[in-house]
Amino acid sequence: MDAVRLIRKNLNGSVPLIGFSGSPWTLATYMIEGGSSKNFAKIKSMMYNQPALMHQLLDKLAQAVAAYLNAQIAAGAQALMLFDTWGGMLSGSDYREFSLHYAKQVRASLNVEVDGQKIPTILFTKGGGMWLDDMATTGYDALGLDWQTDIQNARVQVGEKVALQGNLDPMALYAKPEVIIEKVKNILQKYGKGSGHVFNLGHGILPDINPENVKTMVDAVHEYSCIYHQD
Repeated sequence: MDAVRLIRKNLNGSVPLIGFSGSPWTLATYMIEGGSSKNFAKIKSMMYNQPALMHQLLDKLAQAVAAYLNAQIAAGAQALMLFDTWGGMLSGSDYREFSLHYAKQVRASLNVEVDGQKIPTILFTKGGGMWLDDMATTGYDALGLDWQTDIQNARVQVGEKVALQGNLDPMALYAKPEVIIEKVKNILQKYGKGSGHVFNLGHGILPDINPENVKTMVDAVHEYSCIYHQD
C-alpha cells in the first residue's frame, strides 16, 4: 500500500491509478499447480474430485482479494481490475461455477464509493469472449477483452451494459511503427463511434518490448481516437 500511495502522489493527477489483483480462480491455479501449467491437471483434478474443498479455497481467496483491493482503494487507487488469466481454460459451466461466481463475490465486497466518487471496476477473463453476456451481469463497469475476441462483435453483444477494454495483441508491439499504428486504427474503427471504449492490450505487456513501440501505440490512440468521440 505504500507503493500505491507513493505512485498516486507522484502521478499528481496526470493519469488515473489503476489497482489490480489476480482473480480467485487464477490465484488458485498457481497455488495448486505450483506455477504455470500446460494442462492444469492438478487443479482440475481437485475441482472434479473435491469440489467442496475447491469452493472452500476459492471463497477464502475471494475474501482475501476483496480485502486487498479495498486496501488499494483506501491507499489511493482510482480504478480496479480483476485479472482472470486462466478462466478461459474451463468449460462454460465450470467457468460460471468456479471462476465467475467468485469474481462476482469479489465485486460485491468492494467499497467503490470514495468521497462521492465511484471507483470503476473492470473484469478481465483471458479466453472469456464467449461468456461476455454472463460477465456483464456481475456488477463490473467494464469487461477486458483478449486479442482473440472481436471487439465489434463484443460491443454488439453487450450493448450499453458495460464498457469494453482492449484489445491489441501484445505481440503487435514487436512490429514496425507503421504496423502498430494500423493495428490501433483497426481496433478503434471496429469499436466505432461513442463512449465506452478503454484502449488497451489484450493481455499483459511483455518485459522485452521496446518502450518506443509502446509510445507509438499510445500516440496513435491519442491521434486517431478523437474522431470516434465527437458529438
